[in-house]
Amino acid sequence: MKKGDLVLAETFSGEKVERRVVEKEGDTVYICTEEEWLSAKKERREPLCVGFNGRYIGPCHGSAILP
Repeated sequence: MKKGDLVLAETFSGEKVERRVVEKEGDTVYICTEEEWLSAKKERREPLCVGFNGRYIGPCHGSAILP
């Protein structure tokens, strides 16, 4: 998993949402929405993001299933 990768994140409610990887530090993956990713790129700034434990993040392959 690297910066810019599209992933699926499982939220507390069990919903799976598509997000972009901003950074990975140890077990934590920092992610943001596609809109934030594009805005930050356009404005030449780092995206505003939230950290998720890596076990709740999976690759986005159409209908990917998280562990």
